[in-house]
Amino acid sequence: MRPVERVIASLRRRPEIRALSRQARALGIPAWIVGGALRDALLGLPVPEIDIAVAGDAEGLARALAGEGLGTAVFVSRDRPGPRVFRVAGRRPLDIAELEGNTIEKDLGRRDFTVNALALSLATGELTDPFGGVDDLARRRLRAVHPRNLLSDPLRALRAARFVATHALAPDRGTLAAARRAAAGLWLVAPERVTAELWKLLGAESAQPAWAWAARAGLLPATLGLRLTPAKARRAARSLSALERGAVRALSPERRRRVRLARLATRLGLSPRRTRSWLKARRAGRRESDEVPRLQELAESARTIQTRRDAWRWVLEAGPLATDAAALFLVSRPSGERLAARLRRLARRPPPRVDVTGDDVVRWLGIRPGPEVGRLLSELRLAAAMGTVCNRREARTWLSGQAEEPSRPAIISAH
Repeated sequence: MRPVERVIASLRRRPEIRALSRQARALGIPAWIVGGALRDALLGLPVPEIDIAVAGDAEGLARALAGEGLGTAVFVSRDRPGPRVFRVAGRRPLDIAELEGNTIEKDLGRRDFTVNALALSLATGELTDPFGGVDDLARRRLRAVHPRNLLSDPLRALRAARFVATHALAPDRGTLAAARRAAAGLWLVAPERVTAELWKLLGAESAQPAWAWAARAGLLPATLGLRLTPAKARRAARSLSALERGAVRALSPERRRRVRLARLATRLGLSPRRTRSWLKARRAGRRESDEVPRLQELAESARTIQTRRDAWRWVLEAGPLATDAAALFLVSRPSGERLAARLRRLARRPPPRVDVTGDDVVRWLGIRPGPEVGRLLSELRLAAAMGTVCNRREARTWLSGQAEEPSRPAIISAH
């Protein structure tokens, strides 16, 4: 953990914090840096945005900062109870919230974990740490400020699991017990809020320890929005362990998340169609809802590959998902390591292409536009990738020999 004094000095030197301190002093508004910015700075992690607590008019301070050119002042707490929160949306965002309670200590007492219950006074540079959060950070320990704080917002129980994944913090026994009591209430939390935490967890470099902790806390059914039998709950708890290997951990957070979701859905026995419906119900974005089921389809269809031609067809139909689908296939079939390596190798090589259009096919072969044209173009693309056809002249000759052949079913179902 970084020295506290160095962290405080570094934060106070940031241009947006200097401007904030100046405006807060001019308006006579006590202000503190709170929560995640201090936590992450102490851990040596990036601090892209900062939360501010103020004992006064958050709107006035936000608009004063916007007037200095730090960004646009936006009211962000319109649809939720509690103190007003304004965001100064600029290159380095600031979220400015009015205190919950009439003192900073009472405000911190309402927060989720001790490592988030920290406040740095902009006026004096004094660090307020009423619950021992700095010591907990040094010990990499995650401890609830009070069990009732998790009950008041059950999403905080899932956030504890997420901090295991993203910050390598270890919840203590009291936090585990509080999370178990809060688990039933997680069903009542809006799906989009739950999904936002789940996405961060599944995008972390290592997710299985956090997932196992969430299972111990009884959080998985409500997190997934599924009524799981004990057997399915156990499968869900173990589902991510095989994805802790290098091939998956090396992916970007978004790609890691989608591979893990596909693995999870498959382990729970969800077909690609059911997976799509499930993700939409959990307020997943369109890309997740499309790509996760597609990864399932591709991983399953890879089992049918026998020849080099089959492998190239699979890679071409998989497109940009080929590498991730090969990783998912290997997890489900460890004996397929050589095939998975071949698929990844082919996916890394841009396949040779021949510039032939549907109009060319119609003109050269004298056929009507329709599905047959699409089939022939698909087969031509495969032939070009394999080196059978290298230019338009060869393509025309090759197409003439293919036009009368019966259609071959693709090894990957359309969707």
